[in-house]
Amino acid sequence: MRSALFIVLLISFQLTAIGQLQNRIVDPKIKSVYLSQLVPHELIQAQPSFDISAQGNYLLLDDLSLQNRNSLYLRVIHCQSDWTASPLSDIEFLQDFNDIPVRDSQASMGTKVPYRHYQIALPRVKLAGNYVVMLYNRAKRDTILTQRFCVYSQELTVATQVRFGRSNALRSTHQNLDIKLKYPNGLMLNAAEDLKIYVKQNEIIQNQLPKMPTGIINPMEQSISFPTYENEQAIAGGNEYRLVDLRSTQQKLSFIDYWDVKENETRLYTQLENPQGNYAYVQRNDSNGAYVIENYENANNPLYADYVTCTFRLKATKQLEPIYVCGAFNQFQKTTENEMHYNESTGIYEASIQLKQGIYNYRFETKNPSNYLEGNYAQTENSYEIFVYLRKPGKRYDELIGYQRVNSIN
Repeated sequence: MRSALFIVLLISFQLTAIGQLQNRIVDPKIKSVYLSQLVPHELIQAQPSFDISAQGNYLLLDDLSLQNRNSLYLRVIHCQSDWTASPLSDIEFLQDFNDIPVRDSQASMGTKVPYRHYQIALPRVKLAGNYVVMLYNRAKRDTILTQRFCVYSQELTVATQVRFGRSNALRSTHQNLDIKLKYPNGLMLNAAEDLKIYVKQNEIIQNQLPKMPTGIINPMEQSISFPTYENEQAIAGGNEYRLVDLRSTQQKLSFIDYWDVKENETRLYTQLENPQGNYAYVQRNDSNGAYVIENYENANNPLYADYVTCTFRLKATKQLEPIYVCGAFNQFQKTTENEMHYNESTGIYEASIQLKQGIYNYRFETKNPSNYLEGNYAQTENSYEIFVYLRKPGKRYDELIGYQRVNSIN
């Protein structure tokens, strides 16, 4: 008992020290971490959100090749609106026990890259808000991975409309969010500043509207509106995501140029892509940055999905700063693992990334936004998620009391 208590206290101290919690995989032997409802052809999100009344359907899935599997435990952490750990104890926000041993695993079937596939049901929570599920090694007392998710309650109504940019300069490149909130009689609000509003575009987890205008409360309508004066609610439209279908190693699917089959791995090469920023907008179907894990020949059993090495290729002039392959599959992180390398002789950027078989949305990005690679268009079909937080009087935590997902063309 003392050992378990010491580990929990040590983890709590570490979380307090590091501040904001991110989606993170610490051990490179872990792949394909995501939250799932185990439905066919499921779109995997970087940061899923679900209603507090719809709990019990989500599981943490991951693939491991670790030796000390018996020492793995799952822990849920309650967070404030800014994703820092809250001061609440487990009993204040959980209906079930915390620190759950991870035991349920299955071996991959017929794959060149062997792995064990784990699935762990998330414990039920009592409070709406931000959460991080953490997998840790009790024997080594270290964190292996962290994954964000949100649980919301609809205590107020979020009404959002997406329009073209208001100013002439932004009308063709940006989308403007008109947000209006309607609150019930029993909700205690001293001022609109009590609310914290975050906006997520597609699968990009960073807040897209860090400088929301001051809200105006209309007590007669019981509503709060956010008038814009200097394009505070304008968001770059971006472009439709590129796509590659890696579900099969036996036939060429969408946007695959060729493959190289070896004894221990299969390499797939995408069709040669070009920068899109200098062209007119072209409508294409995409999944707004999300992805699907699936094997084409055995779609009903995820254990048949193998790991393949995908080489992304871009024909472009050499840029002053590095180019990265970004999508929900790597949390849009710009790291050395997804950095593209320029071949001087061919004039082609390439990046080889190991991915589980499936359909992936991606785009090419630099750390400083570049209009040359993808472009920005007001007509782009985007999905927006609006999160409304409130710290109620006498409470020590931020509660997620309003949520809406809206599409830019619907």
